[in-house]
Amino acid sequence: MPQLRKAFESIGLGHKEIGVLEVLLQGGLMYAAAVAKGAKLNRTTTYGILKELSGKGLVSSTKQQGVLRYQSIAPELLPGYIERRGKELLDMKTEVAEMVPQLQLMRSKGSVLPKVQFFEGAEGMQQAYEDTLEGNREKKIRDITGIDAVVNNLDQKFVTYYLEKRARLGIECTDVVPETELSKKSKDDDKKYLRETRFIPSKFNFDGEISIYDNKVGIFSYAPKAPAAIIIEDKTIAHMMKQLFDYLATTAKA
Repeated sequence: MPQLRKAFESIGLGHKEIGVLEVLLQGGLMYAAAVAKGAKLNRTTTYGILKELSGKGLVSSTKQQGVLRYQSIAPELLPGYIERRGKELLDMKTEVAEMVPQLQLMRSKGSVLPKVQFFEGAEGMQQAYEDTLEGNREKKIRDITGIDAVVNNLDQKFVTYYLEKRARLGIECTDVVPETELSKKSKDDDKKYLRETRFIPSKFNFDGEISIYDNKVGIFSYAPKAPAAIIIEDKTIAHMMKQLFDYLATTAKA
């Protein structure tokens, strides 16, 4: 797919990285050895490239029976990934978006995707955040957020980008947060961002976030040296978390 390869080149990927990513896009969930064979690389090189792609938010991993398996980000998230790189890539984003049905078809022929995905580093975590927006069928997010850590530990340009995109997509958010000076200031923007902020006591402050949406639960760690995220896709778990959240929201202060 020359257009897809050109798109990856435009965001700075090398030919070996592109080769590995193309193998994963077509193969779905794969062992490193299978990726190496498909990309025609040795295992040592492949492991290094998988680590690089994980850091860029393009690959995630899951452990099954003690062995790591790898997969690319979902094809439908590729347009959002490119969008963050600026307006000059919008034309390329459109081309990639047109390829999504073909990529999904190829991927559906591979292994069944796991229900848990891990995202490492700042780029990986940002890609996990994109998942809360792209294809959000309910147009609703239930959030439990450590606002102080958002302000102190996250890239504020990305935070603004995310909030504006969420509002632009018409996705409403109920956010339960520890009551601090920063969270009270953040509440002033509730109307702008289609958000309802509710407060719990400040003694319950924390450095992370839980996002509940559709049939997924996203868990985000804002640890400065090792930001990471986990997305769990399971209807029963998501329903349980929604019930717990709704109870918490009713006890929180408006």
